[in-house]
Amino acid sequence: MNYFIGEAAGKVYEFLADQKNNEATISKMQKDLDLDENFVSMGIGWLAHEGKADLSGKGARTKVKLTNM
Repeated sequence: MNYFIGEAAGKVYEFLADQKNNEATISKMQKDLDLDENFVSMGIGWLAHEGKADLSGKGARTKVKLTNM
């Protein structure tokens, strides 16, 4: 399972790196990435735990931004 979460984190990271200001809402990622919504969330959590992403806002407008760019 950790392998799949790590893969999801990589896809989320690459997606954010391609976005303007290296940020996107969680709802946009869930819509645009070819991942189950749970894996998007787990990937974001992985990146946040590693200090590579910050979250701001709440609800559907929660934004995720890469920190080490």
